[in-house]
Amino acid sequence: MHRITSLLAASTMTIGGIAFMSQARGADPANQNNDTVTRTETQTTDTRTTNANANNTNGNNSSAQAPDADDIRKTIVKITEDAVTKGDFHKLTKYFVDADYNRVKNFKASDNFAKLDGRIEEFRKDWKSKYNEDFGFTKDRDAVLDNSFARITQGEIGEARTASGKEMPSAEPQNVKGGTPQDLQKSGVNQPDANSSKTFGGETKREPGRNIATVTIAGEAKASASVQPGQNPPVNANMEANKEMAIPMIHELPDNWKIDIPDNIDGQKLYDNLVKHLTMFDEQRANWPADKNEAYREATRHVMEALMESGTSNGM
Repeated sequence: MHRITSLLAASTMTIGGIAFMSQARGADPANQNNDTVTRTETQTTDTRTTNANANNTNGNNSSAQAPDADDIRKTIVKITEDAVTKGDFHKLTKYFVDADYNRVKNFKASDNFAKLDGRIEEFRKDWKSKYNEDFGFTKDRDAVLDNSFARITQGEIGEARTASGKEMPSAEPQNVKGGTPQDLQKSGVNQPDANSSKTFGGETKREPGRNIATVTIAGEAKASASVQPGQNPPVNANMEANKEMAIPMIHELPDNWKIDIPDNIDGQKLYDNLVKHLTMFDEQRANWPADKNEAYREATRHVMEALMESGTSNGM
């Protein structure tokens, strides 16, 4: 955060005939890597500011709204929608932090994505039959991804200093909004890594001052029953449990929130996970809720579980 003043000053300078324009919305350190969703070359000075709260020296305020909650919800929605759109496998990976995107961007499925696209086509047909609309909830994202389902905590990677005064990332998040530091730590997004000491935090973007967030999808337990004539007993009861899931998010320039998926997920595993979860979800269509917003939440949960390789869903 202490670099904001110098960044703002730098934004008004013209160097070599190129004017660097500030966005006056951020606090991430400047970045020279490809940080846009479309991965185009960008050199933009981002000065996203987060107002420190007077509660303590870190400005933590668990009751405050996460400043970028809507932008973060947009990322979750776009990934979910892309995951259930034929031909959009690589489109959804553009919402991954650089290190993850670079690991999966060249993946080519041996079946040319036929299995996934076939499952998507069947799912979308079943969805429209049930809810009389195509799958998509961008306009309803606030109602679907409300705080009871997806709680958003935002902050910054903390800063420590060595004896020589060198800035080093700290595992203690700063300027936390929309939750507590512990909420932000759940996903591990604040943890320093091998890239943290590199310029702009390397591909993982984990240097001091980097804006980070955790989306915590609430856990749930639900019971269901189905009637099977001719069986003894004729009613099958099933208890399903979904654990709480913490999704790490990192802000990249010029103004994009990306998901930091586990490092062990490569293109093949991501593909297999998506096929698995879409199959699980669609095969439980008889139990889809009447409330379409609740169904959108369950679809989102399945997609996020596929990305994070998390949860114990056995369907709806």
